Amino acid sequence: MILAFALTGCSSEDSGEDQTSGAEDQASETAESQSESGDDAESGDDDASSDDGAEDAKSQDSTTSGSSGLASDADLSKESPSVTPKDAIATAKKEGKDGTVHGIELDFDERDKAWQYEVKIINTTTDFDVEIDAETGDVVDVEKDSTDDKEKAIDLNDPMTFDEALTLAQDKASGRLEGWKLESDDGRIEYQFDFDDKGQEIEVSVDVESKNVTVDD
Repeated sequence: MILAFALTGCSSEDSGEDQTSGAEDQASETAESQSESGDDAESGDDDASSDDGAEDAKSQDSTTSGSSGLASDADLSKESPSVTPKDAIATAKKEGKDGTVHGIELDFDERDKAWQYEVKIINTTTDFDVEIDAETGDVVDVEKDSTDDKEKAIDLNDPMTFDEALTLAQDKASGRLEGWKLESDDGRIEYQFDFDDKGQEIEVSVDVESKNVTVDD
């Protein structure tokens, strides 16, 4: 009887120890699981934060690119600056005291790293050369020279529009349109288009009255 009781007591103690050990193991596993879940959550937050940062960076890059206007290698047959030729002429006439506008040109100025209009105006005996930023509309420079010339006034729409002249020019040449001008010279008014065809410079002139097209490459 005493031996049986002793064995029973040992068995009870062993069982208690096993239960305690099992509870401790379970608690340890639960703690580890919670820790891993927390790490996963933090990792997810970090990934989300990283993704948000990347999206913000992309957004900033896009905004910066858009605010800079035309690229230096823009194709003027497909893109236009913020300031229209008509607006550039209106600004230039304020500098030229409402004289006769006999020329307008648009190209990329390498010195200022910007697209600029150059508008030519004759007022009595003074020839004004007004440079205007094609994105901001600001007057960049004004030059004055004495002259005895009497040039014809140009008209952006009559007798030929820019698009009509460009279509005639593109029948004779291809490539990126890197600059153009409409100018009165020696009694004739012509559009001149400067194309860059894979490194080859091609100049095409279109007479607005006769519609005659000449190519100089």
